[in-house]
Amino acid sequence: MHKKEIHVLLIEDNPGDARLIGEMLAESKLQLFSLEHSCSLSDGLDSLSNNTHDVILLDIGLPDSSGLDSVHEIKKAAPLIPVVMLTGLDDEKTAVSALQLGVQDYLVKYRIESSQLVRSLRYAIERKQIEEELRRHRELLMELVEERTAELQKSNTALLQESAQRKKINELLENVFSNVHVLIAYMDTDFNFIRVNNKYAEADGREQEFFTGKNHFDLYPTEENVAIFRKVIETGKPYFARARPAKHPERGTTFQDWSLKPVKDADGRISGLVLSLIDVTDNVTLYSELLRAEHLASVGRLAAGVAHEVNNPINGIINYAQILLNKFGKESKEYEIANRIIKEGDRIAGIVRSLLSFARESKDEKKPVHLSEILSDSLALTETLLKKDGIKLALNIDPSLPRINAQPQHIEQVFLNLISNACYGLNRKYPGAHNDKMIKIFAEAFTENTAQYVRIIFHDQGAGIPAEIKDRVIDPFFTTKSASEGTGLGLSISHGIISDHGGRIKIESIEGKFTNVIIDLPAQK
Repeated sequence: MHKKEIHVLLIEDNPGDARLIGEMLAESKLQLFSLEHSCSLSDGLDSLSNNTHDVILLDIGLPDSSGLDSVHEIKKAAPLIPVVMLTGLDDEKTAVSALQLGVQDYLVKYRIESSQLVRSLRYAIERKQIEEELRRHRELLMELVEERTAELQKSNTALLQESAQRKKINELLENVFSNVHVLIAYMDTDFNFIRVNNKYAEADGREQEFFTGKNHFDLYPTEENVAIFRKVIETGKPYFARARPAKHPERGTTFQDWSLKPVKDADGRISGLVLSLIDVTDNVTLYSELLRAEHLASVGRLAAGVAHEVNNPINGIINYAQILLNKFGKESKEYEIANRIIKEGDRIAGIVRSLLSFARESKDEKKPVHLSEILSDSLALTETLLKKDGIKLALNIDPSLPRINAQPQHIEQVFLNLISNACYGLNRKYPGAHNDKMIKIFAEAFTENTAQYVRIIFHDQGAGIPAEIKDRVIDPFFTTKSASEGTGLGLSISHGIISDHGGRIKIESIEGKFTNVIIDLPAQK
């Protein structure tokens, strides 16, 4: 946890929303927050007079002010305190207008999650601090330049003073260049590195001196980037790109905002290039997880609709088959057919119940549940897929397992993802039938440091995972599947779900031999 406490002023007239935000901030394990609540704009303005707040959470629908007027008043009263705006409507136009007024972030109430709220507040403060630091640096630079210009106009005898001032400026620029969070590289027109800053070198795991004199494309050979660099040199026009994917040796695929600008000499000729990169992987990951969550919700609603449509006719079929069963003797062929109809109808009804359970809207409430129940629902949904691919299933579940505190639909989502991955690996290794084309699932309880856990293991003898990428398979967007087969988010989201439940997930694999996915979840106390 960060040692410094963040003081939050919440201006919100809805007691329920205020209480929910307070609970979200209290849940944070990474940052300590103190919350002061004002129910109106006027009360909030009064609270600002003590000047002890680090960030303001502002609802734009208040009893004594609304819309962007509230933002104007707050920015006028406390221009140096970062503001995060709250609204009940997802209005992109209002969001853009608020950001133009200096608001650091824009949150829709019904979409806020605890981690998102904490991240937004921390980033708002960091961005505001950076802005203020840059403003102070800019003002200082302007002051120094103005002083120096005046001195040169007065007398040439100020050369010594000029030298001292230049030294200060160089030290300041050096400090900014070395410590700014942006990755910066300066190159000549042949794309040889002249200098990089600390952040650039650290991102590549090297020392700054390593890059001097080396060609950019000897280190990072990509034809697409060669064309971009050459176009900037030829046209003199800068190049910008948002969230460009890049391969990282440890983190897998990352995303960066790109800026490539030409440097011109006094005669207007291009003498070099400045490449600036900002890592936005966390933002892209968060946005992609939101899209996936919305997609899963849509699939859930569709599944619920299909389940309800199937449920009524299947009940009728079972009832009519029961009538036939009662009409014929047990030795007759008709009795056997009716009994088989009832059995298959019950199986379909079970699948319908599992679909309804999977589609049920989650309220993120954890409750005591048996792991075997969640696994049973997951297997009911994947039974047809396993049969179609000729994949056998072996279960070894300890019947005396303790219950866990869990959100069943979330854990079921994890199990479905692991079963799907196991099927993919088995089908790659065994396109046809094979005795080893099997998924084995084990579950047992164990104790660690006096705490009791439930462990479930998904084992398959499929294609396995190459050693060089095993540590990256949980990274967002990393996948060995084609675009039509996977997004690279399944294991990342699963890791997040298990972590949210206080558990851990571990992957053991040898390429061409086996894969074990081990999940440990705390047992109910």
